[in-house]
Amino acid sequence: MAQEGEKERGFWSAEVTTRYMQTSNKGSLEDFSILASYGRVGYHIKLRDWLKFGVSGNGLVHYGTGGIDKRDQTTGSGPIYETNLWNSRLMSGSTEFSLPEFYLDFKFDSHLIRVGRFIEDTPLINGEGWPFPNAIKGLWYKYSSVEGFNAEAGFIDRISSRFTGEFQNVGNTLGAGGIGVGTDGNSSQYRDVTESDYIAIVKLGYRFSSGLDLALWNYYTDNISNTIFTEAKFDLGSDKDWHISSQFIYQSKVGDGGNNSGVLQYKADESANGFGFMVKKDISKSAVSLAFTRIGDGGRLLLPREWGKEPFYTFQRRTRVEGFSDVTAVALKWESNYDKENYKLSMFSSLGYHSLPDPADASKSKYQVPSTAHLDGSIKYSPKNKLFGFSAELYLAGRFLAGETVSNPAYLINRADFFHSDLILSYIF
Repeated sequence: MAQEGEKERGFWSAEVTTRYMQTSNKGSLEDFSILASYGRVGYHIKLRDWLKFGVSGNGLVHYGTGGIDKRDQTTGSGPIYETNLWNSRLMSGSTEFSLPEFYLDFKFDSHLIRVGRFIEDTPLINGEGWPFPNAIKGLWYKYSSVEGFNAEAGFIDRISSRFTGEFQNVGNTLGAGGIGVGTDGNSSQYRDVTESDYIAIVKLGYRFSSGLDLALWNYYTDNISNTIFTEAKFDLGSDKDWHISSQFIYQSKVGDGGNNSGVLQYKADESANGFGFMVKKDISKSAVSLAFTRIGDGGRLLLPREWGKEPFYTFQRRTRVEGFSDVTAVALKWESNYDKENYKLSMFSSLGYHSLPDPADASKSKYQVPSTAHLDGSIKYSPKNKLFGFSAELYLAGRFLAGETVSNPAYLINRADFFHSDLILSYIF
């Protein structure tokens, strides 16, 4: 690993990952699997005290798509999670490459301006990098002061989603993943016809000495929507080992909702909202949390999965509530980290219940998922000494139907009553 002095002059970073993923559906419904490897190499250098340059490239290779190209004979459905690693509709051959980062940083005192291609982690637009990171192109500004006030602003005109690695017009990124159904119950038709040229983002935040952290984000997506996200976090207790968080989201339609033709619209509802709470307790090397999320029944809340993972406290791997309305979710999570002399061990487990609308009610259910209970867990082993930089993680998940009986198998395949496994082998250079 580069020392601090070396980083001042410039340093390389690299990582390679091999991943085997499988989803086993109940009964005669089709199973899916994929084996793929992907990697990243980057170089960052401080050219002047006020100027920094960064670049990174990503590559992906699969070892056969037989496990994801097949379709279930009963429903006609293909895989969901496995195609996140290789999207046969958007990718061809056996390899893909991308250049997610190519940027300059200009830093003056408490001000930073970033221009070019880069990755930013915000509540609604973030990296979530497998296999490619969700990268953005445009201009980003950050301000921070010792008093606790901080602010950010961004203008984005291109996005490279993790499904393709290709920078596209904002509107064209929507539909790179699954498109679901429109409010009329028919397959959505907004893919490649959504008109949106930019996203403007503003964030205002303040960190109080008492441990209270406030943040307000506004995402204006041209011709589609305006989304306000607010969050309050508070650390308390003599050891600051209790954490209480709350969040609120309000989304309104802008312009044509993506297209002036109703059947081609990405956003049809005039507004949508959601809120959540979480209580977390640190216990020695572990932490336990209880979280709650509620999405109102006024409209489907759209947080494009092409732009990153969801911000909800009840979020679990392989779960999404984006695209739904009238949702109630609760999740109990546990995590623990052990740093031993020869290895590091990280573990987590979570149990969540998602009460979702009737999957046949298209006005509330874009992705036609029934109410479920989701149990998952992971163990990650990272040795030290000779194998320093290597890690092996095994993730397992089971999702079970938790509401009324569902007879339509199209609402079950990859959605409920399945077992999912993910083996991830990584090496960081």
